[in-house]
Amino acid sequence: MAVAPLARRDHPASPGVSSLPHRPTEAARNSGNAPVIVMTYTGSGADQLRPVLSAFPGLVCTQQTGILPLCHHAVAVWHAVDGRTGDGFSSLAAASGRALSGQLITAILAREGGSRWCEFTSAPPAAAKTFARLYPQARFLITHRRADTVVRAITGASPWGLEGPEFAPFLSAHPANPVAALSDYWARHTAQLLEFEQAHSGACLRVRAEDLTADAVQARPDISDFLALGDGRMSPSFSQDDRWSRPAGEDAPVSGLPLDRIPASLLAQVNELHHSLGYPPVPAAGA
Repeated sequence: MAVAPLARRDHPASPGVSSLPHRPTEAARNSGNAPVIVMTYTGSGADQLRPVLSAFPGLVCTQQTGILPLCHHAVAVWHAVDGRTGDGFSSLAAASGRALSGQLITAILAREGGSRWCEFTSAPPAAAKTFARLYPQARFLITHRRADTVVRAITGASPWGLEGPEFAPFLSAHPANPVAALSDYWARHTAQLLEFEQAHSGACLRVRAEDLTADAVQARPDISDFLALGDGRMSPSFSQDDRWSRPAGEDAPVSGLPLDRIPASLLAQVNELHHSLGYPPVPAAGA
């Protein structure tokens, strides 16, 4: 698997919840009650964000409902019916996609007694791209985490070995080498999320799991401002219920991984992505 290298910046991104430019005032004016989409993947530590968001009145958080893939599939069907080529879709396709998803979102909000929908999803970026076109005011929180921490978290939670369709292609590419497979898995998902951020920078806020671990209360006002959720100074109660999450204070660079199992080209790719996210590099074996 090869991921196109990202353009190197002169300086790493500074630590913080977001290293993407955004204008909270504009977000507040334009987003209203627009959907909030948290883009994540296994091991990203996104559940550290859940108690932050759940503390805001009216915000209903769901996980993997399938609404984003459903919208993408519905628009793809209309695309075929319309006989279109390229990325565009007809106004009828857009109206149909919004009607279908809108009914489902309304049902969720009615069931939970909320006023704004927030979805945690690992849907492919292509589905998120379609959703962003259907709902131009939607806000996206893009979760990231250090590669070595993700590798350690997933392997620690899988004592009998990795399994499942999400890991299968990476295990096939790196047989009998789960460290390389998970590094490749992390690089693929991280590169895709960064590409989505770059293509939708005005609608995205980057959230690093390490920043939430270090000081979730400090991160809250930035998230609140970006999503136009009101007063972000209140301190919510936090819990760690993500089986992929590490306890507070343990999101520092991870030692003890068999880094000699990671091919040099893949390690270079991981560190290029680390640089883009403002993380220090994963050291080479023997360094």
